[in-house]
Amino acid sequence: MDSQDYLDQISRAARPPKQKKGGISDILSSKWTKLGAAALVLLIFIVILGSILGGKETLEEKCTNLKLRLDGTVEAISEYQGNIKSSTLRSLSASLKGVFTNTSSGLNTYMAQQYGYEAGREKDAVKEAAALTRDELMNELFEAKINGLLDRVFAHKMALEIYSVMSDEAGIANSSSDEALKSVLSSSYDSLNNLYPQFNDFSETK
Repeated sequence: MDSQDYLDQISRAARPPKQKKGGISDILSSKWTKLGAAALVLLIFIVILGSILGGKETLEEKCTNLKLRLDGTVEAISEYQGNIKSSTLRSLSASLKGVFTNTSSGLNTYMAQQYGYEAGREKDAVKEAAALTRDELMNELFEAKINGLLDRVFAHKMALEIYSVMSDEAGIANSSSDEALKSVLSSSYDSLNNLYPQFNDFSETK
């Protein structure tokens, strides 16, 4: 073997083996794979965006949820008002019941005119959610009653209800330009704003 043949043999041995085509690396580097991945990311983004937008409550849904909450709280007040020991708290309770009842009636009238709303014909999921909230309040008041703590717990729970309702009313009013609806909510909000500190600051020792 002459020197040239020897060098050629070394050169052939040093060359890297040819890579087989069609491996995983080829698939991952394929332009079609990259396009598919980009399309998947875009699809996920669209689904998430649609979920966010689809979960946004309409004005009608907000009004309906508020009305049902008011009705549920009125039920709880009617159930336990007679068991309250404090005459001051009973008087406040009667006032709150009147405000909630009037607001519910005002919302009912407004929604009937605007949306053809009929009480009792709400979606099952909406009614079930409202019933769950009402039952939770009822159960807490029942526990307070049998433990001799009704006045204290009732005042606390009604303060929370007032705060929640006022928050809902402000949110609805800010998202609507309808003066009839704003009038209903404004009247209720002002009345509740006066009642809130009296429930929140209630003490059985006073």
